[in-house]
Amino acid sequence: MNQNKQQASQYDKIIKENLEVTLPVIIRELLGLDIVKSEELPDDIQHTKERKPDSLKKVTDSAGKTFILHLEFQIKDEKEMVYRMAEYSIMLLRKYRLPVQQYVVF
Repeated sequence: MNQNKQQASQYDKIIKENLEVTLPVIIRELLGLDIVKSEELPDDIQHTKERKPDSLKKVTDSAGKTFILHLEFQIKDEKEMVYRMAEYSIMLLRKYRLPVQQYVVF
């Protein structure tokens, strides 16, 4: 492991060890939130996901704007589709570093 990763790992460890005491102050004083109840959640959110878009193109429009055009075709309206599209959007933005325009066609 290189020196920067080691140092970052040490900082993460120090922060996590002291978070229980400092977090209420950070939430109240820095974020300005008045929390009356909280519940600890698992902090491991690793999730391997592979997505295959229906149609994906890098396009340039008549105004000279270049972006990723993502189309999904659906037979019916699905409640979870908004979350799938959000996942696609973040994955595409991270990979291509271009704006993403998405459309779902029913």
